Amino acid sequence: MNNKIILQALMGLDIGGAETHVIELSMELKRRGYEVIVASNGGIYEPLLREYGIETINIPLHSKKPSAIFQSIKGLYKTIKEREIGLIHSHARIPSSILYLLQKILDFNMITTAHGEFRVNPILKRISKWGDKVFVVSDDIKTYLIENYNIDEKQIYKTVNGIDTAKFKSGNEYINNDYIVHISRLDKSTSMIAKYLIKYARDNPHYQVLIVGGGSSLDELEKMAKGLKNISFVGESADIARYLNKARLFIGISRSALEAMCYNIPIILAGDSGYMGIVNKEELKEAEYNNFTARNTRSASYELIKKDIDFLLNGGKKDRSWERQYIKENYSVGKMVDYYEEVYKSYL
Repeated sequence: MNNKIILQALMGLDIGGAETHVIELSMELKRRGYEVIVASNGGIYEPLLREYGIETINIPLHSKKPSAIFQSIKGLYKTIKEREIGLIHSHARIPSSILYLLQKILDFNMITTAHGEFRVNPILKRISKWGDKVFVVSDDIKTYLIENYNIDEKQIYKTVNGIDTAKFKSGNEYINNDYIVHISRLDKSTSMIAKYLIKYARDNPHYQVLIVGGGSSLDELEKMAKGLKNISFVGESADIARYLNKARLFIGISRSALEAMCYNIPIILAGDSGYMGIVNKEELKEAEYNNFTARNTRSASYELIKKDIDFLLNGGKKDRSWERQYIKENYSVGKMVDYYEEVYKSYL
């Protein structure tokens, strides 16, 4: 068994919080001397990992189709056996279920990270496998796992979404930035805020809106915004800093919101799962509890978004100079990997 290799398994490597989490984790592990292999269905971030010297293998871990599951089992079995991999870290339900089956045949340890809440029904509950130890990125997910999957609290460990602040730093052009920036995967269940911003752009032609992200709803959103000169869609991008560097304010959730805080700009926490509004120091504990997702808070609405954007764009600003330091102290990549490495070392 090769004690120097850690296999990271996830559905894909396109835009998303879990995906970026794995990328930052893998790169930091590489810097610390580990050999890392990332197994997924591939995506926009795959070349970045390879450029950094991290091996990637393309396996359809995103799909529940029988043919894809068969290919995934075959591909993972071959890699694990040939490379003598002793520790596998899974980041989604489909990879975890497949690896659970393989763990009965091959001699390896598996841990998982829960990046969010998942739909629960008797079948999904039965097939969901969580590994020997489970990491969570926020306390509300810990509660969710205990209540829905009866996982022993002693089996659950805390980590954070690690942000590399060196990547997110204002350029000289920041002073004159005029964009309301929104970054999100734009699927049916994650495009509500983009729709509200299209309406805001239509009602306020003197303000610029920039929407970053790809997904199944992108074409529909672009059609909704047709004719509006003050809104831009840039699709998927691996260079998020390029667009955050244009932001006057940011509206969104999760990792993207944390990355935007590196610029000491106003942040509005808003997504399909909830609305917390403008981030101030007083709301940080609640934001930390739900991983800056606004999960299980009040519902987002156009009226709430318009009120907060108007307030911020018309001089209603509090001191934001604390934000970048807050990220450095609480959400650094180093802190994230320290949490993981402590558990990794008990296996390797």
